[in-house]
Amino acid sequence: MPPPYDPANPSGPNERRRAFRLLFLCLMATGIGNSMLFAILPPLARDLGVAEAWVGAIYTTSALLFLFMSPVWGALSDRYGRRPLIMFGLSCFALSTLIFAAAAWAGESGLAPPLIAIFAMAVSRTLFGGLGSATNPSAQAYVADRTSPAERTEALAGLTAAFGMGAILGPALAAAFVERIGVAPFMIAIAVLVGACAVAVRLMLPEKTPPRQQARPINPLRQFAFALDRRLAPFVIFGAGYWMIQASSLTVIGFFLMNRLALDPQQGLQFSGVALMAGAGALIFAQLVVIPALKASPRVLMGLGAGMAVLGNVEMLFAANYAAIVFGYVMLSFGFGLARSGFTGGASLAVGPDEQGRAAGVTTATAGLGFAIAPVGALYLFQTFGDITPYLVSAVLAAGLLALAFLHPRIRKASDIAKVTPEPRSPV
Repeated sequence: MPPPYDPANPSGPNERRRAFRLLFLCLMATGIGNSMLFAILPPLARDLGVAEAWVGAIYTTSALLFLFMSPVWGALSDRYGRRPLIMFGLSCFALSTLIFAAAAWAGESGLAPPLIAIFAMAVSRTLFGGLGSATNPSAQAYVADRTSPAERTEALAGLTAAFGMGAILGPALAAAFVERIGVAPFMIAIAVLVGACAVAVRLMLPEKTPPRQQARPINPLRQFAFALDRRLAPFVIFGAGYWMIQASSLTVIGFFLMNRLALDPQQGLQFSGVALMAGAGALIFAQLVVIPALKASPRVLMGLGAGMAVLGNVEMLFAANYAAIVFGYVMLSFGFGLARSGFTGGASLAVGPDEQGRAAGVTTATAGLGFAIAPVGALYLFQTFGDITPYLVSAVLAAGLLALAFLHPRIRKASDIAKVTPEPRSPV
């Protein structure tokens, strides 16, 4: 069982709170930069006359590298410390956003053919997936280093809520400012914000966790083998499945609204921005209000989240108006807020203190797997078999995850660790 206090890492409560708040702000900034694309890309693609499948390809390109590199960055944070990797990831995220802004401007202004502009956007997201992916597992491991088993799920829920808060602001800011100032200037502003976060981490985030004495293997294939460790495997399977559901809903929602409500691209931006903002608000409510109030184990959070995913996808099958579509999406997002904190916290509790970076890396990589498969797959189903098909497939997958959460013994065992009462922490 991981010790609640590490003498080599004597962070006091006030120092930990300040550090966690800074990481919260940094991940919120990256959440803004990431979620705004789900509001901007569908109408931008329609304006450029590009097929929906190319939008899915952008997400998939980024997700594949995110999938392969997240475990590597997690292992490197075990070796070299958390702060350098957090700074590196934020800096690369800012650079990728600048490249995306330039590609969007070139496409909209006619300086580049639509497919060339889309290709440049895919390159920028590749940079994010390959290098910007260093931030999340390193930040997650930073929090795990400094929390006891009993408080870890709630602490990680607060950290992941930061990304969700950014997901609220991203579509809302896009809907408010893109029409006024344009896509490229808006994205440049986001890049500056994330770059400022990298500077703040360098100057203000305390790093007292020493590098591990024994170097971990950095080969991505060796890191994926760790995902098959019997302690982690059920959480990785659950996380990958749930990220597929989440990635499918995020990718399809803009096109679904434009189809169902006969909206033009500009209306699609506005309507999808509001829907994404409502869903992100539900995710934040789940992580910052419901989880601390419930004090539930990872297993219960995973089960509740999967159940909400079943209900949300079924609602989308029968949604006939905008209110019903938003309601279904809100249920999906609320469930994801519960489930993500459950499988992330459970995976952290399942391994020892010297494996936190690697565990954070493989659980973060589940997002990459979800976005590598779901966007292209969901949009293919959307175009070929009808706009409700992605939600039907997701409902079936969510039912399987519900069974996994309540029946797998390893998930039950990790949840029992969370019930341990934390020991007092050092006051220094």
